Amino acid sequence: MGVDMRVEESTGIDRPAEEVPEYVSEVDNFPEWTGTAIEVHKRAPGPVREGDTFTAVVKFLGRRFETPYERASYEANGRFTERAAGGPIPDQHWTYTFQEMSGGTRLTRAVEGEPRDLFKLADPLIDRALKRQVRADLGR
Repeated sequence: MGVDMRVEESTGIDRPAEEVPEYVSEVDNFPEWTGTAIEVHKRAPGPVREGDTFTAVVKFLGRRFETPYERASYEANGRFTERAAGGPIPDQHWTYTFQEMSGGTRLTRAVEGEPRDLFKLADPLIDRALKRQVRADLGR
């Protein structure tokens, strides 16, 4: 994967470290805390585990997109990664890490990817918009 785009943001959450990864990793919750997610379609019922796939329907920069993802990894400490398998930025790779801190949990959300086609032409705009969106999502 070439990397033309990288965005990373962190926030403190006033919830115990054992609760936050469970909530954030449940893709059914995405529309509650991510400003772009409209809906999510899982391939199988229940929690998404390592190797499972799902499709996120998002609205970004005024357009609706469907992107298939695979839960690429899930570690005992809650850290997990997701890899796009198509969509407008098919090489995107999301990483979520959790760190216990006094009074709560620090969540770090990072995305790397290589925009293609029209998104490649708008790369600086996408990078800024994505950074704003990730920051806003973490604020939820």
